[in-house]
Amino acid sequence: MRIPVGILGATGEVGQKFVLNLQEHPWFEIVGLYASKRSAGRTYGKALNYGEETSRWFCAGEPKRDILDIQVGNVDEPDEGIDLFFSALPSEAALDVEGKIAKKKPVISTASAYRYFDDSFVFLPGVNESHAGMIKIQRERRGWKGFVVPQPNCTTIGLAMSLKPIYADFGLRRVIMVSMQAVSGAGYEAVGKWAEQRKIQGIELPRPLEEFIPNTFEGNVIPHIPKEEEKVKRETLKLLGEFDGERIKQASFQIACKCNRVPVLEGHTESVFIETERKCGVNELKESWRKYRGEAQRLNLPSASPHPIVVKDEVDRPQPRFDANTEGGMCVVIGGVESNVFENGFQYTVLSHNTELGAAKGAVLAAEYLLKTGWI
Repeated sequence: MRIPVGILGATGEVGQKFVLNLQEHPWFEIVGLYASKRSAGRTYGKALNYGEETSRWFCAGEPKRDILDIQVGNVDEPDEGIDLFFSALPSEAALDVEGKIAKKKPVISTASAYRYFDDSFVFLPGVNESHAGMIKIQRERRGWKGFVVPQPNCTTIGLAMSLKPIYADFGLRRVIMVSMQAVSGAGYEAVGKWAEQRKIQGIELPRPLEEFIPNTFEGNVIPHIPKEEEKVKRETLKLLGEFDGERIKQASFQIACKCNRVPVLEGHTESVFIETERKCGVNELKESWRKYRGEAQRLNLPSASPHPIVVKDEVDRPQPRFDANTEGGMCVVIGGVESNVFENGFQYTVLSHNTELGAAKGAVLAAEYLLKTGWI
């Protein structure tokens, strides 16, 4: 018998991704879809204008007929009969809604609302399964029967996964990262705006513009994403930190980063520069990544990729149009690994799929692990 689950924020881009990843899941069954008052009371299909010219269904895959026929509930009034909730709510709404539900039921969230509390942890299967004990701390401190487990920021995921084996095998002194992030990371509204810009641009190559227009994605690089760099730094050190039974002691290496938005649809690409504590070579780094397996692989979880990390020997890979969907978008891809002029210094490129591993499918994988290990 499958576990009945609900999706909070089901009509949005990430909510729709949850639908696709859960509608035929072997362990979970969608029985509740929740959204704002504007959509509540209508069927999921009607709320999305599915099949019409004005359809708000964003994804390439298709929802099943029985999912389209589910009546959307008010996000503030979830069904008591649901055992697990997946949240794709905006962070400003998530703090209140997820907290109310967590008094009784577990919540796996893509929002940032609960990432930074002392009694919470960001969960990335393959990196910090040992932090799951924080669920007990959270329950005790808040008097909850359930919990809220948030995912990391999608930009953090590729970096943290690539650092995990290296930190364990060779230690780290410092990390510098420069991101080139896909437009889809800013949401469907940004993708729609980019599409409009491409239509206006036509077949001509993009040329300089005299007037500054915010959020110009076409033919452009935007060298600032609000609050992104602070999120990446905080979450990476927390993910690679140690849980001592009471709290998470963050990792001790130094980290700096600069985040950029580039005209790519899906896939966050990052240039990473590291200094290891212990001496090693390029081939040893590659071997560390290639042999690495997390608990998701050991437990053979349904959404897990065969390899959490895939290494390419080419200096010009990975590239998002060719490599973002490697192993269903559920691994990170590393290439261009080289030593540099710094002592124990190396540089490489890492790519992760921001709307698969970095969003709903990654959250489903987290739920699979927590179910398999008895937390759900």
